[in-house]
Amino acid sequence: MANRTLRFLTFYFRVLAITCSAQKRATQGLLSAYLAMVLGDMMLQMWHYLNRGWQLNDFQLRRQQHYNGFVRILDAMNVAYLITHMVMVLQALLFRNRERLLLSQLPDMSSKRISLTTLRIHLIVDCSVTTSALLMGLFNSLQVSQMIANIRYLFSTQAVRGRCLQVAMLVMRLDAQLLQLQDELTEGRRCSLELRATYAHIVRLSRQISGIYGLSVLMLNMLCIGDFIMVCYAYIVLWEISDSNLTWLLVWQGLYVLLPTMMKIWILCAASERCAKHSAQLQHLLNAAYQQTRMRTGLNMRSTRTQTNEFAVQIMQNPVQFDICGIYYLNLQSLAGMFLFIVESLVIFLQFIALDRQ
Repeated sequence: MANRTLRFLTFYFRVLAITCSAQKRATQGLLSAYLAMVLGDMMLQMWHYLNRGWQLNDFQLRRQQHYNGFVRILDAMNVAYLITHMVMVLQALLFRNRERLLLSQLPDMSSKRISLTTLRIHLIVDCSVTTSALLMGLFNSLQVSQMIANIRYLFSTQAVRGRCLQVAMLVMRLDAQLLQLQDELTEGRRCSLELRATYAHIVRLSRQISGIYGLSVLMLNMLCIGDFIMVCYAYIVLWEISDSNLTWLLVWQGLYVLLPTMMKIWILCAASERCAKHSAQLQHLLNAAYQQTRMRTGLNMRSTRTQTNEFAVQIMQNPVQFDICGIYYLNLQSLAGMFLFIVESLVIFLQFIALDRQ
């Protein structure tokens, strides 16, 4: 079951053009060609966007003057998703060998320490949202003749959001390796030098994950904040200023924009927080293992105590953390900070609306 989940996720990420790493060179060459075609199509979209006077789509909503501001914001968000997806495709092409080497050093999904329940629930929700969005886009395309534009928008948004799931899966696999290190430390099956080498390898892998995927995760967090601003504009400004009635379409679009993105960011931050906590627990397990050895042997070996202290210093100086371009770390505190920023933006919106009424 775990291998099938991993194969499905790998296929899903390849279709979204956010990875092209493969063990076979022929497969990697085909994936690179596919990503090159996707990149060419996105560059063509940007060229049309610049030639149309900073308009990505020709919405019929432009015929109504009070929708003009919302359409401009919607265009800006579409272009932001397009640029982020372009960055991800370029990263996948440039870092495909580094990504293949990284994946080969992580434990597979069949490990008992990896909980696949969250990923499977997320996949079910993601497939349901994607299917409903595709059906809604096709239905809307029959009315306004925007089928290709809607499919491109859905493709870019799902690819950008899929990056969170991709990084979260890597963090979970690294966390499983960290839990295995804890078991080996508790059972005393390996010497201190081997454990320190394994921990240094885990830290190096965490930094590789941050280096490869940090920029795209940063852009995704910025897009999440922009999505909230767009939805607030749609629900507050249009409703209060233009006296537009809320429809089920607007409600569904708001849920489609906010819920999948926030759920994926929460899964990623929670997985990173859990991995950091397991890294901090190594110090307590290290001291407990030393005390058990001392009580069992009745000796206070100076060399063992020295190695224990050196290992503890190594853990304190090099914790397992995932930094985003050196700006902040992925944890629940960063997620809370994002929510606070969104609340502050909402308060500013309400203040502008109060001034407009006066």
